[in-house]
Amino acid sequence: MALVRVSSSIFSRIKTIQKAVQRTMNHDEIIVASGTYKETLTFEENRTITAPNDATVCIKGTIVIAECATVTFENMTIQPTTQIYVEGKIILKNCVIQGGRTNVLLALNGGTLQCENTTFIGASDAAVTLVYNSEAHLENCYFENNKKVHILAENSTIHLTDCTLSKANQALWVKSHAKAYLTHVKVQHHSGTQLIIQDHASLEMNDSEIMHGEGNGIYASDHSNIHLIKTAIQHHRLPQIWMQKSSLNVTDCKIQYGNESGIILRDGSEAMIENSLIAFHKIANVQLLLESLLNMTDCEVYSCQGVGIHIKEKSIANFNSTVFAYNVLPQLFITENSICTIKDATIQEGKQIGVYTEKGASCSIVSSTITGHKNAALTVMEAELFLLNTTVHHNKGNGILAVNHSKASVDNCHFNHNELAHIAGKNNSTVTIYQSELVGGKSIFVMDQCELEVTESVVKDGTGIQIEMVGNTNATIQKTQISGGETNGIVAMKDTSVHIIDSQISCHKMPQIIVNDSSLVLKNSELMEGERNGLIIENHAEALIQDSFISNHMYSQLWIDSESSAEVNATQIIEGHESDIFVQNKSVLHASKCIIQNAKFDFNIQAVNFSKIYLSETMVDNSFGSKFYSENNSEISSNLDEIS
Repeated sequence: MALVRVSSSIFSRIKTIQKAVQRTMNHDEIIVASGTYKETLTFEENRTITAPNDATVCIKGTIVIAECATVTFENMTIQPTTQIYVEGKIILKNCVIQGGRTNVLLALNGGTLQCENTTFIGASDAAVTLVYNSEAHLENCYFENNKKVHILAENSTIHLTDCTLSKANQALWVKSHAKAYLTHVKVQHHSGTQLIIQDHASLEMNDSEIMHGEGNGIYASDHSNIHLIKTAIQHHRLPQIWMQKSSLNVTDCKIQYGNESGIILRDGSEAMIENSLIAFHKIANVQLLLESLLNMTDCEVYSCQGVGIHIKEKSIANFNSTVFAYNVLPQLFITENSICTIKDATIQEGKQIGVYTEKGASCSIVSSTITGHKNAALTVMEAELFLLNTTVHHNKGNGILAVNHSKASVDNCHFNHNELAHIAGKNNSTVTIYQSELVGGKSIFVMDQCELEVTESVVKDGTGIQIEMVGNTNATIQKTQISGGETNGIVAMKDTSVHIIDSQISCHKMPQIIVNDSSLVLKNSELMEGERNGLIIENHAEALIQDSFISNHMYSQLWIDSESSAEVNATQIIEGHESDIFVQNKSVLHASKCIIQNAKFDFNIQAVNFSKIYLSETMVDNSFGSKFYSENNSEISSNLDEIS
């Protein structure tokens, strides 16, 4: 390999680089002395153009590298008057490629760029363009103040390592099946979207930063693919990542401090996010729109001024082992026929609602904890909610609020210390509770044509009415224990229908069951140890009590009032501290095959004010005093042979 020296000095035999190229052979090295060289360079063979470390060399002109040539430039400044055009291979080491009159500094047309320790600055349009299967490898390079875009890649491949891209409209524009691989790269301070990936293109970023953009951090569209690893994306005025008909994979990243949203997925986009932090946005940390799909695992989503995760327009989201916290609006908002599944998650300390599900959406929550919200933990409106193996506690609103034709299903869950009813239903909603425990507070409140089913559950230690049902509601309570309340166990009002089967109601400080202008069926159940009445049937109410056990109440165990009626079959009513049965104000009782015993109070059975009691095959026993009392046009009719 020959060495040829070029100098602009008047004493030099070779004053131009192009003349040196013509006089040298393939693979020769040309050493250029300090000076400014204004010329056109055309390369059809391999050459190395280098300047000594102490030299200052500037090339102004046009450079063309043919398809078969590999050309190296080292230690110099190049100011192209028209773009450096490369069909072969160009190697840049320790160079400055500086804008002048050309709109593009370096154009690869099926060519290859290998670049290290080089600065690209001042292009009026683009610093580097790659088309037609070009390929570029850049290491320790710096791009700044290239007006429109630093690098435009179309149907090509680009690798950036330890590079910085700053102060253009866009940093990268990768399109038409192009691929970009970025490692230890800093992208910052662009006036538009910093990275645009579109039309089946792909971007992979590892251990990088995308910071302080006036537009989006990343915009991907038209079936493109984004893969982010250990990358931070922060401080953008528009959504930090915007995906449209594209896919996103995020691992060990931080996406935070955005002026709008952290991530937007729309038009069928898909995302897999793992071990990442998404926080401190003003509108939403993540938004899913128009049938998009999100899978999120081991992440933290918190401190958004708006919604933590917003899922809408038939989108689907799955969350596993993820923490949602400190979001001002609902931590998860699921709407418009979307589907959400949450497993092993913690949803805590929300400024309003934990999970809000509406408009035909469906949310399933499994093995999770929901706590510390200033409003309801879970709200479902015109939608459905499924809760399994989950704890809901210490929320200032309801644990679950289901309204407007909603469905809430609770299985093997625990509720405690919610300041409003643990589970509330309103306006044609359906609430199903199975093998769950509701402790403290007011456990269940349903109203306005709701359906309630409670099975194999425990409701205890309520500070308010433990189960309250109002307004054309239908309820079935079976194989359930309701105990230890500070007020009533069950209250049914305003044309409500209640079936209580194989259950136990005990130890309430107020009447254990009140049925007002409603109907009750009590079968195979126990009602005992209340500090006041066992059961009050009043105001045109109806009750069927069958195969049950009622005992040990401090006031009348069965109180029937205000034109109400009850039928009691095969039931024991014993050990009362006052009357076992008290019927008044035009009310009616039919009792058959019952046992009624009292050893503490005169009159087991009383009828007052135009009321009637009919006893058939019933044993009445009172070792303390008289068995019957009636007054004011009331009557007690019985078969004396069957009354001891």
